[in-house]
Amino acid sequence: SYAWSGVPFEMPAWDDLVMMEVHVGTFGLASGQGAPSTCAAATAKLDHLQSLGVNAIALMPVNEFPGSISWGYNPTGLYAVEQSYGGPNGLKAFIDAAHQRGIAVFLDVIYNHWGPTDLDLWRFDGWSQGPWGGIFFYNADRAVPPWGDTRPDYGRPEVRDFISDHAMLWLEEFQADGLRFDATKFVRRSNQGDLPDGWSLLREINDRIDQAQPWKISIAEDMDGDPWITRGTGAGGAGFDSQWDSTFVHPIRGALAAVN
Repeated sequence: SYAWSGVPFEMPAWDDLVMMEVHVGTFGLASGQGAPSTCAAATAKLDHLQSLGVNAIALMPVNEFPGSISWGYNPTGLYAVEQSYGGPNGLKAFIDAAHQRGIAVFLDVIYNHWGPTDLDLWRFDGWSQGPWGGIFFYNADRAVPPWGDTRPDYGRPEVRDFISDHAMLWLEEFQADGLRFDATKFVRRSNQGDLPDGWSLLREINDRIDQAQPWKISIAEDMDGDPWITRGTGAGGAGFDSQWDSTFVHPIRGALAAVN
């Protein structure tokens, strides 16, 4: 039901991106406010970010989570936008307003685990094996990442489609300009070793993005500094366009501290 403004927007060159990570639930708050912020409140601060030279915003997860206060890394409704943030139209309005100011918006997606609480997908059809979560999840020790026993089963075609379609939802329906994939190391690896199905899923999603909207960026938070993460899928890599550098924070923090 959202009517986009239609203002033309062109993604800044990737090497020119000046990105700020934003948590919707706190970013729009005035000092002393205790209620969660909203996409509308965050929109009111876009002019300030533009004045700082920011041309890209990386939103921490906006999918539905338990309650109304969270970092967002405990997603329960994968295809829903957190209602306390303003729901789907609130997010679309934020992205639209950012684009009108020449600011790209990236969204954080989580495929290494879901929940683990208030998770409607858990034992979705009533079936499970032992203590595990049923048809959307691994029903063995591979289900266990560092955050609960809810790693999706990347070997099931239906689950792969569910995840791949979820990635494209944000880029197409919500007109986001890229995705930041949370903790990809725990998609491609489990406590039992490598997860080939997880690796191939990441490649599949990146190929799908490149085929449909190649100007949009996919960023891996892998944290291992593995060059194969950002090599093309044709060369055997995961196909990400960039990845987080876990050491980058230290020289930046030092530079900021030196002048303050």
